[in-house]
Amino acid sequence: MSEPMKTEINLIKLLSKERTNLQKILKSIRIVEKLIKNEPSSNLLKIKRELSKVEKLLGQSKLDHFLKKSIKRYIETIRSKIPEWEENVKRAFGQKLGNALKQAGFELRGHYPLLKVLFYTLEVNFDDNNVTIWYGSQQERLDKCKLDPEEVAKKLKDIHNKITQRRFDDKTFLSNLFDAYKVAIYRHGKNMGDQVRIADILSEYAFLVQDKKFKVNPTKRNYKEYGRVFFSYDLYRLKERKIGNYEMSLVIATRAYTRRKSDFLWVPSNEKGDGTYISHLKFREVSS
Repeated sequence: MSEPMKTEINLIKLLSKERTNLQKILKSIRIVEKLIKNEPSSNLLKIKRELSKVEKLLGQSKLDHFLKKSIKRYIETIRSKIPEWEENVKRAFGQKLGNALKQAGFELRGHYPLLKVLFYTLEVNFDDNNVTIWYGSQQERLDKCKLDPEEVAKKLKDIHNKITQRRFDDKTFLSNLFDAYKVAIYRHGKNMGDQVRIADILSEYAFLVQDKKFKVNPTKRNYKEYGRVFFSYDLYRLKERKIGNYEMSLVIATRAYTRRKSDFLWVPSNEKGDGTYISHLKFREVSS
């Protein structure tokens, strides 16, 4: 192939690519203009996405300096308005979420990005358009849902009911806890009164409270869910501490026991979200 022909083919490819880039840039700008005209605060994610597309295409483009500068100025103009639109979104979402939660019987507290409801944390992510629901101060992740006030309120109410509306009896719980403790000290070669890792207590307790059908046929289908969140809440609502000549006590975790999640358990102190990190549990003999 002759040199002039190669040059002509390369030029056609370059022009074709430039035309495609320009068409894509134009399409994105038109989308942005339409979104701004409709309701910018409700379309922030889409606006940001289209502006990022334009910037990327502009970096690949061979457009002349004047045209590139004009497009960059357009992007900067739109971006300068985004903080105000974001504030509008946050304000509107907060108000709607507060109302939705109030109707569900909850009170919303705190500031973005971490909002508080009882002993739950709502991690609000406007960029990803979602809300992560945590137990405690981001201790145990419970669920994630889209940035919709009604959906968040419904999801939280369902979660709260699942945790708090379980049948609970102080004496039964403490008795099972005592049995779990005795099994744990036996397994780990300890003595009555010694402290045992909270994770080991939970492991033994979760097995003890299974139905007979699970112990006969230990399949996933027969397993009754009992995890860290249930255990934490049950320890919080337990009022009785003495069983026979023994008294249960929770050991507050030292710094060494808060490095790994498996070494501690967060237990609420009240419904405002305060709580304590527990690393061990023990039953010590007391005078009757």
